[in-house]
Amino acid sequence: MVAGVRSSGLGARQMLYRADPYQIDIQIEAKPEGNRLTVTGQLLDISSPGVVGREVKVTLSNHRGNAVHTVTNEFGEFRGEIENTGDLELSFPGQGEKSIMISLRNALGNLPGSKA
Repeated sequence: MVAGVRSSGLGARQMLYRADPYQIDIQIEAKPEGNRLTVTGQLLDISSPGVVGREVKVTLSNHRGNAVHTVTNEFGEFRGEIENTGDLELSFPGQGEKSIMISLRNALGNLPGSKA
């Protein structure tokens, strides 16, 4: 199992990461048609319990020239759909000038709908 993976199912994975000041809950699902993934997540600010990461700019990239830019809602949630290249990366601002980058490389492994 991939590091950080909480569960797996047919064409889906749920992962939990911690990158101060955030805890990031991510679910990746293979779309039944085509070679696309839906990435859904939520940012929680662990420095302030009960506070979500509102209005945080999130970028999902597949390292093949495709990127999805979104902003978290009032609940810290975000969602994006992107071509599955097996080389996904999620990034968003961290503390100060540093960006937080999470590699989601081959997150679905060899499950149906994934591309190695």
